[in-house]
Amino acid sequence: MTFTFPTPELIDPKSVTSLRWGIMGAAEIAETFVSAVKKHTTQKAVAVASRTPGKAEKFAEKYGLASHDNYEDLLARDDIDVVYIPTLPSQHKDHALQAIAAGKHILIEKPLTLIPSEASEIFAAAKAKGVLAMEAMWTRYLPQYDVIRKLITNGTLGEIELVNVSMAQANLDAARLWKKNHGDPLFDMGIYPISFCQTFLGNPNKISAQGILNKDGIDEEVSIQLSYANGARAYVLVSGRAALPGIGQISGTKAKLDVGPEFFIPSKLELRTTDFNAPATTWIDSFPVVGHEGLSYQATALAAFVDQGLLESPYESHADSIANLEVCAEIIRLIGAEIN
Repeated sequence: MTFTFPTPELIDPKSVTSLRWGIMGAAEIAETFVSAVKKHTTQKAVAVASRTPGKAEKFAEKYGLASHDNYEDLLARDDIDVVYIPTLPSQHKDHALQAIAAGKHILIEKPLTLIPSEASEIFAAAKAKGVLAMEAMWTRYLPQYDVIRKLITNGTLGEIELVNVSMAQANLDAARLWKKNHGDPLFDMGIYPISFCQTFLGNPNKISAQGILNKDGIDEEVSIQLSYANGARAYVLVSGRAALPGIGQISGTKAKLDVGPEFFIPSKLELRTTDFNAPATTWIDSFPVVGHEGLSYQATALAAFVDQGLLESPYESHADSIANLEVCAEIIRLIGAEIN
């Protein structure tokens, strides 16, 4: 049997309002984001702020932006519509609430927070203010995810019974992952496969996990089983010390699907019947957006949502973001790791 993949429907960057963006923190991921936005969208990065002396100026000079040495001056600007928040996860709540109070739409880098109740507080404040608040779960805005949503909707996969996904990277030298309050490997890396499982199966009703912790009580590696009310299962491996190809695998009653590697960046899809050793029908992302340039898709999507008057993303609702954080928090509790 040969499958036919649906065509992804992408938002034309020229079809949405060119919003004016402020960057609240000059982190490395902020450079990746601004670079991608400038290359692949019509969105306009206007200014950056950092409380680290000299950091905003260096960032601003590189990307042609205005700079501020405090967040208050950035948020007071009338020429900023939306604020991107790439600061530490433990700081996201305070920075998001500041931006919301200033009447700005917000895109908050994942993980949204380390505490689910803080995410709820952010979203409630944004809705009360009438601004859009969105987690930067950028994978959901990639072309392959539009194809995936269509495969689910049109029933190509059948009833999904099993998901298997790995996020394993040799990141022991990435200092930021091993500092408390910085977003440990499970929240920083593991949020991707947790979100991936949610795309296909929704939210689990039972979680079991085991982990390897370092001397500071931070998880280096975690294996997770998620169970669902309909009997479906998901298996997740997250490792910050060992490297494996990042492949997401889905078993449906009608077909099986491989996503990636890597499943969280623009890559490929392979669709097969459920037969053993069945040949694959392959879809490859041939768009001129590679690797982490895929961050650009979420910026265009956010502008489209603002144009539509939405206050949350239809690709990842506020409830979705909170539920994924609750899964991560429960895993941390189960393995006895420390976050705060």
